Amino acid sequence: MTKTLADAADDAEPNTALRTAREAERREAFMRVAAGVFRQHGLAGATMEQVAAAAGVTKVVLYRRFPSKDALIQGIFAETLRRLNNQDGKPWRGYGGGMRKSLAAARSFQDGFILLVRHGGQNPAYHAAHAALRRRTGQRLRGLLWYPEAPPPRDQRPALLELALEPMISFCNDALAYWVERGDPSRDELFIRWCGQMMRAWRHNAAELLNLDSPEQEWPFDTEGLTP
Repeated sequence: MTKTLADAADDAEPNTALRTAREAERREAFMRVAAGVFRQHGLAGATMEQVAAAAGVTKVVLYRRFPSKDALIQGIFAETLRRLNNQDGKPWRGYGGGMRKSLAAARSFQDGFILLVRHGGQNPAYHAAHAALRRRTGQRLRGLLWYPEAPPPRDQRPALLELALEPMISFCNDALAYWVERGDPSRDELFIRWCGQMMRAWRHNAAELLNLDSPEQEWPFDTEGLTP
């Protein structure tokens, strides 16, 4: 019996979806390998030949997915940001909760995260991705200053706000990169609680410095990681 075009399309659709999923997995696998190579040899020093060799493929196979080294690095940084941003829609559970979610995202793409934090700001080609990371962290900190209310419009925020934010943004990103690279996962809860204490102290001092009418209350620590 002859199949109709509709039948043929239905048969092809699962195969197309499967190929798309496999290609996405292949790209991610290449990016993971490449991030490790870039961490070992540096963004400037590493070559596509080294990445291809580490991945066990020819340069032609690699170039089919990423037409240049810059495109590969941009892909790594985009994937890092995607994983971090996917955590942001989850509800806030108390001090330390945001760092726990960021830690999970960073650990899931460890080399890419460390590269973005430590080297993304050094090359103008990657400044946009590095700025996006800092902007994300700044938005979360800014929200904490006014929580449970939303931050006011930009023109109504204190002039010193960005000055108060900048060092804390660096602290959050650098501390997370340090812990992802060197920390003992069995001590994650200690690290998260330490970060939470730092956040709480910063919020109190920043609210006082900026003269914010921000409610003082004893917000909880996120205990999600401590529950059985």
